[in-house]
Amino acid sequence: MNKIGIGYNTARFASNQPHQTAIIFGEHHITYREFHQHVCQIQHHLLTYENHKDQHKVALLIGNEPVFLELFFAIAKLGWIAIPFDPKWSEQEAVQIMNNVQPDLIITSEQFTKDVPYHFTSTLPIENMKETIINTVDIPPAHNINKPFYVGFTSGSTGIPKGFIRNHQSWLTSFSAGEKVFQYNQNDRIIAPGPLSHSLSLYAAVHAIHSGATFYVTRSFSARSTYDLLNASKATVIYAVPTMLNGLAKQPHTVKQKVTILSSGSKLEPAIRKSLKKVFPTSDVYEYYGASELSFVTYATEQIMATYPHSVGMPFPGVQITIRNDAGEPLSTNQVGAIYIESPFLFNGYVHNPGATKEVLTQHGANIGDLGSMNEEGILTIVGRKENMIITGGLNVYPEEIENVIKQSNDVKDVVVLGIDNAHWGQKVIAIIQWKEKDTTAYKKIRRHCKSHLSIYKRPRKYYMVEEFPYTSTGKIARQEIESNIARWIK
Repeated sequence: MNKIGIGYNTARFASNQPHQTAIIFGEHHITYREFHQHVCQIQHHLLTYENHKDQHKVALLIGNEPVFLELFFAIAKLGWIAIPFDPKWSEQEAVQIMNNVQPDLIITSEQFTKDVPYHFTSTLPIENMKETIINTVDIPPAHNINKPFYVGFTSGSTGIPKGFIRNHQSWLTSFSAGEKVFQYNQNDRIIAPGPLSHSLSLYAAVHAIHSGATFYVTRSFSARSTYDLLNASKATVIYAVPTMLNGLAKQPHTVKQKVTILSSGSKLEPAIRKSLKKVFPTSDVYEYYGASELSFVTYATEQIMATYPHSVGMPFPGVQITIRNDAGEPLSTNQVGAIYIESPFLFNGYVHNPGATKEVLTQHGANIGDLGSMNEEGILTIVGRKENMIITGGLNVYPEEIENVIKQSNDVKDVVVLGIDNAHWGQKVIAIIQWKEKDTTAYKKIRRHCKSHLSIYKRPRKYYMVEEFPYTSTGKIARQEIESNIARWIK
């Protein structure tokens, strides 16, 4: 059994750099010695619930706080599987996911419980594990790098978030690729001010601690406080989505210090990039394209973006990309087709969903529905998606899910949900509704309904009324016709 997996390094760092700061949370600093002790203590608590299964699945109902990472590393080091829950999920989503993953343990924190309107029975408070000291002696890693350690979630076209499975090796290999491309190391101080329940920020955090660097945990994103950390050289690397970077680009003063800015989640608009460089003139701005299922795929330096501004850059080391037609045949350069990725960073598959797994993990590589082309220089450009997925604030949203929720209202005859270009959000979710009858209270009722059934980022930011929709010959709303004449429909 290969033991060099996620969590393996914590004991070594506790010994070799015990006073090095692992986590900063507000004014609270946790050293590597303290972090390792906390991990060991939690592990001993977890083992009291051990029931001789090969791998235990542990649901993490914990928000952005240091104990999230302590628990995550404790689970990974035991060879178990961590399943973070997103506090932004609606109760319906959380229940569906809980029923799907069937965890062996549910661990929650006081803060998470305050932030969500629901609770589950048989939960274990993490505070008890931190306060009651059983043992802080190191437990040797029990993981196999080819076995799963983490289940995250990405929205599915059916509206139910899909669980994607990750093994140790896929992330460890991508750690090396990221360090090579972005040129950061254990001397850096890294911040990823998004939710740790999302793979983007969680990946940054786990990579930072696995490599012996310092990671900033933030309760939530604040453009001003993040700017202050970067301006004071307290953080040297930031992972962020364009919506966050747009907030940083609006800060009034210049940051003279060099910062490594890593943008992902959606395309960084040229106007935001230009404003960002005015605030961070000496910094390096990288864009990278990837997905929860794929990890890193391509990256774009400032030089690449200057030459190919509409691209997503060139493949990461170890990644091979082919563009294929519907028959699976390779296409020539500059021809648009489905994007297939062969990579050591790929996920294992979806939880209890072999059909969806087979659709993505094909004989030609992984394909998540993106369409694009590659030029003679090996630069990839994405031109669209097979489905109608919307990316807003770096998060994936499927309009069908929102439409189904809105159609639950008796006031609605039909609806189409679209994403329209927006400098701040990347895309802004809007709903165009055909009402059965005109009712001045209908909009308020729909907003309340969406609030109780959809995560906040999925709720339409604007609602429009239409007298009648265009339909195809098969009786479906002519979505493409609406999108190509959007100004007509959102007056």
